[in-house]
Amino acid sequence: MKMGENWHVHAPWAQLVCCTEIPEDKLVKLMAISNETLDEAKTSEDKDNYHGGIIPQPWTILYDKWEKYGVTDYLMEMVEKYMQTILWNGNVQSNLNTTIPGGPHTHWHARIAGGWVVSQKENDYIPVHAHDNQTESCKISSVLYLKVPEQIGWTREQIERKDSNEMKIRGGEDGQIVFTGVGGADLFSTTHMWNVPPQQGWLYLFPSSITHQVYPFKGKGERRGISINFDVISTEQLQTIEESVKKQKENITYNDYKIDTEEDAKANSMGYKVKI
Repeated sequence: MKMGENWHVHAPWAQLVCCTEIPEDKLVKLMAISNETLDEAKTSEDKDNYHGGIIPQPWTILYDKWEKYGVTDYLMEMVEKYMQTILWNGNVQSNLNTTIPGGPHTHWHARIAGGWVVSQKENDYIPVHAHDNQTESCKISSVLYLKVPEQIGWTREQIERKDSNEMKIRGGEDGQIVFTGVGGADLFSTTHMWNVPPQQGWLYLFPSSITHQVYPFKGKGERRGISINFDVISTEQLQTIEESVKKQKENITYNDYKIDTEEDAKANSMGYKVKI
């Protein structure tokens, strides 16, 4: 990965977390998505759980909202950039080519596998979890901060100051998200924890397998974010799936009966037995 003029970094044994400050117009649109989702939650059949508890209730974002507010293309662009960062990291590309059937893999396609709004108030927290064990398949996850209480938020200047970097490796402070990775083997140059103070408008992308948690905070205000899961698949994997589906259509088996054509399949559905 090119980090600067004549400076490249490779850490193929590391799970990469990338972040970016999203454009103001996208922030407005994603805020509107969260407002609409929470407004719908207030009037839903599950409205009794709207205020959640110590562990806040996640509210699912309906798929049509991404297109309605015109943010899908931007999100796909960010996932593509994250995927390219992974592929440029050491020999990850060649490893995927050999470990995932169908390689070498030339192009990757992404889709939104699911998204939800989390609205945290005082004393709310989110325990340690990962996203790769959810019902919908996903490989990349993300979190975007929309609202941050004044007492826990940090300015860009605070975070970027080298002499007082508040993104502490150990410890942590109210309202921070904590990523726990597979580092720590070399205590001098790696760590297994990364504490990140929330900033409005910042999007973080990370592997769905990486565990993370959110600390509670004291005082007034709302810590609101959107979490989105993405699944990625290569062109070659898609071609393999298409060929498999085509083959199944040409040679569908119901119990002991072989279905060779669409006409045979229709006959079978009507109760007629098709000879082997």
